[in-house]
Amino acid sequence: MDTVIKYIENPEKTTQRPERNAAAMSSLRAMLEYACNEDKTDQMMYVTGLNCDPDTAIEDFMTVKRRWHKEGGRLAYHGYQSFREGPGEITAEEAHEIGVQLAKELWGDRYQVVVATHLNTGHFHNHFVLNSVSYSDGLKYVRFKSDYRRMQTVSDRICREHRLHVIDKPSNTKGKTYDEWLAEREGRYTIRGRIREDIDFVTALSRSWNEFTELMEMLGYEFKFHGENGPLKHPGIKPPGAKGYFRFEGLGPEYDPFVIKQKTIENSCRPGFTLPRKTYNYKEWDPPLEPMEGLPAIYRRYCFRLYTFVSSPSRKREYIPMPVREDIAKLDHYIEQMDFMYKHRVLAKQTIPETRGSYQSKLDDLLAERKKLYSYLRGTKKPEYAYQTSHIKRMIKEASDEIRDVRHKLKLCDECFSDCERIVRNSSLLERKIEPNRNISRDISR
Repeated sequence: MDTVIKYIENPEKTTQRPERNAAAMSSLRAMLEYACNEDKTDQMMYVTGLNCDPDTAIEDFMTVKRRWHKEGGRLAYHGYQSFREGPGEITAEEAHEIGVQLAKELWGDRYQVVVATHLNTGHFHNHFVLNSVSYSDGLKYVRFKSDYRRMQTVSDRICREHRLHVIDKPSNTKGKTYDEWLAEREGRYTIRGRIREDIDFVTALSRSWNEFTELMEMLGYEFKFHGENGPLKHPGIKPPGAKGYFRFEGLGPEYDPFVIKQKTIENSCRPGFTLPRKTYNYKEWDPPLEPMEGLPAIYRRYCFRLYTFVSSPSRKREYIPMPVREDIAKLDHYIEQMDFMYKHRVLAKQTIPETRGSYQSKLDDLLAERKKLYSYLRGTKKPEYAYQTSHIKRMIKEASDEIRDVRHKLKLCDECFSDCERIVRNSSLLERKIEPNRNISRDISR
């Protein structure tokens, strides 16, 4: 019995932990501050609280949670409702009115909701912050697919009542996720984006489904259409070097095997076709003319090839291997590494730790020096005159700037050490003219 009683009376389990409440308040505050941002809501003119005061929504939410002893788990839900862009399509007042009407009909009888209309983008859109705990019965809100369909149905009905545009036949197919869309927008590498590029490239060259699969296999891809019990419901494709397969449906509706097959048939019916061109964001670069050797020379040749891919794309249909396309997005980064190694005469990977060690010693000295300045400024023997204080602060700022620069150099040393082998491998890959490139070139000439 004593074991059971000690377990249920465990202070870690029975004592209210203030840090949890603080974390919950911080999360809710960040969510509500974003939704109710004055710059986006026209100085809070278009913010409404249902069953709560928008000015004290955080405290109101937490009061309900404490009343029902449900302060953990999911704290709130954040959703939005968008409207069609265009002049005269909808006003800010009407958008906010629709948002409030939607929130009342969906959640107003049981939950606290803050509705905010944002005006800072090209189109008006509503944000909803929903307390996860009901003020009426204490039950937590759980969202099912049926709830999402009801939200869509109610939103469309209200918009039609206001004679606004709605999507009559929304697509149920999967495309890019938000993270993937954002990564491609910022020029970052995504594996699905590279798979799409390879499929586009080979599809434009193929005049049949068999030819498409043969060329993709030359590039190192694998397909999975059948399992032990017959054809798979979700066929997949595996790029070279990947651990698993990617579903075709996850690439988007344009990359369904049936759609690809139709495109190859169309290619056989028309004499000419064009390949899609991808654009990259890059900085202007003048390759150094000084003679180089060792790692800087390899970096220079490789960066120059990457630069030509994006600055002067070849008119001929040229396949760029996937690892190289990944490095194109890092071109500016590799150029910085090359300049660093050339300046410090780093000719081999084995000499990088030596360069890093010298910078680490310099960083330790600077940190110790800045610590002395801080202790002198804040210690018992403070400067007697204001000009001495300002002089010490200036010295601290100079030391901090130098520390920041040295830390950046240390980071470059670590990156050079981890990236140099990849640069050597991919550089030799381009110089060898890999076999798939020759096969595809022969197929193009045919």
